[in-house]
Amino acid sequence: MTALTRIYLDHYRELVDFLSRRTGCRHAAQDCAQDCWFKLCKARPAEPVDNLRGYVFRVAANIAVDWHRQRGREGELLADYGQLAGVADASAPDTAHLAALRQTIRRLEATILAQPPRTVEVFLRHKVDGLSHAQVAAELGISVSAVEKHMIRLLLACQAVLDEA
Repeated sequence: MTALTRIYLDHYRELVDFLSRRTGCRHAAQDCAQDCWFKLCKARPAEPVDNLRGYVFRVAANIAVDWHRQRGREGELLADYGQLAGVADASAPDTAHLAALRQTIRRLEATILAQPPRTVEVFLRHKVDGLSHAQVAAELGISVSAVEKHMIRLLLACQAVLDEA
């Protein structure tokens, strides 16, 4: 386990609290924390990082800023949707690109379904049903920490599939 992974896991709850204050939504904070995990898995700092905790929280803060920007862009897109509804999209992806995307989705689905049943159940309750980690924990009679571990297990498996793509 890398040092960044250890810092992330050791400070996960504090990180979600931090992101909750930044986004104003605990559910969004958990999603941002997962995005942070993906960024940290791919991170290859050019220079040694003296303050790993600070680095993790800086990555999280940047993700929160991106989250706000994305919400602003979504609002703009929805406002323009009526004007663009009748116009054909010249930038639509080609058939080969769509086929590659579908193949990646099938591999992700297979990876998810290959996980232990409890992990799949936790994932579906959180991502599909929209329950928070605490709600999933209460519903399934497990700890929030167990929910987080199930989510991390599944996300790492999915990240491995995406790294291959």
